Amino acid sequence: MDQQFPKPHNADELRRVLSIKQGDFGRGGRRLANFIIDNLDQTAMLPSSEVAKRCNVHASTVVRLAQSLGFAGYRELQAVLQSQLSNSLLESKRASAQRALGADISCPLRIHLFADSGRSFNEAAGQASKVYCSKNPGVEIVSELHVSYEVDPAALARNVEASAEMSDGIILVAREHPAINEAVRTVTARGIPVICLTTDLPASGRTAYVGSDQYASGATAGWLCGRMLPREEEGRVLFICSVPFRCHQEREQGFRQVLRSEFSWLGIDEKVSSNESIEVIYESVRRYIAKSGAPAAIYNVSGANLGVGKALEDEGLSDKVIFIGHELNVNSRSLLERGIMDIAIGHDIEHEIDLSVDCIKSAIKGVQPVNCLTQSQLFTRFNCSIF
Repeated sequence: MDQQFPKPHNADELRRVLSIKQGDFGRGGRRLANFIIDNLDQTAMLPSSEVAKRCNVHASTVVRLAQSLGFAGYRELQAVLQSQLSNSLLESKRASAQRALGADISCPLRIHLFADSGRSFNEAAGQASKVYCSKNPGVEIVSELHVSYEVDPAALARNVEASAEMSDGIILVAREHPAINEAVRTVTARGIPVICLTTDLPASGRTAYVGSDQYASGATAGWLCGRMLPREEEGRVLFICSVPFRCHQEREQGFRQVLRSEFSWLGIDEKVSSNESIEVIYESVRRYIAKSGAPAAIYNVSGANLGVGKALEDEGLSDKVIFIGHELNVNSRSLLERGIMDIAIGHDIEHEIDLSVDCIKSAIKGVQPVNCLTQSQLFTRFNCSIF
């Protein structure tokens, strides 16, 4: 028989009762209970449909769980959390005002990092945020990381807006999308700074951009590609893109410009979409090779380099095709060290997180931060292990 508890009246009671009663729930109910326990602030703001989607349960499961705790429904459960959130929000606003005056306070600066990107990039950004917080105990960075092919841009936009009530600032890695641009405009209008990291959203009214000059990175890739291939020997370059990130578009523009002006005998044959998925990019590259033969080079402006490398290996082309991509991580390092990937164009994500937080601090103090362009880094099999 289930143990009976009085209806929770605050967040601590709700968390305690959910922890005790988890064994009474089914598999979906346990996922839902764990989500609420770990994300009380988000539960207070998100509709039941969105909570259900994140937990992969039916919306009725959310209602039933709330009723099993003594609530009339999900909205009454939310009201308990929102009441406590309102008090916390007052403290947060008071702390933000004190920070703007340069006061020394114990309440940490609370920042949300949203990343809509490939899995490896997300892991690197999340780890860089943890490193920053370990060195700066006065800052708390809450990360919400999504693999691009799993992202609903409208849902991401809603989450960005919802987080504004719980944040002193937002660091955002996101694609070009009207709903996301509108969410950024809404958040900045509330006085919450939004820093675009790695890929810019200039039409959104974001507070500042931090990251590499992506056009220059693409131009560098084009120049290296042209120099590495036999001079004036006609060839095709397979170009791999992904969802509409501005950084990918700028890399492509720089790459095309250099090939057109410096290496006119090389042509970009066509685009292949990766969708930031290793499996998708693997199949796409193999289909291209089956149809058109081996390209002279491959330039991947997106993620999932592992899929390109596996396709080249399986086709017996790993030592015959120039392969240039972006980001140094455990996967691209392995490809470089094995001689499958020739060059990875990277950047210092820890330094960029540092700069992003500095921009947020400046904005809180009423000083408009400037865009921070960081240096791109080139990695080959000879220097990738020292970073």
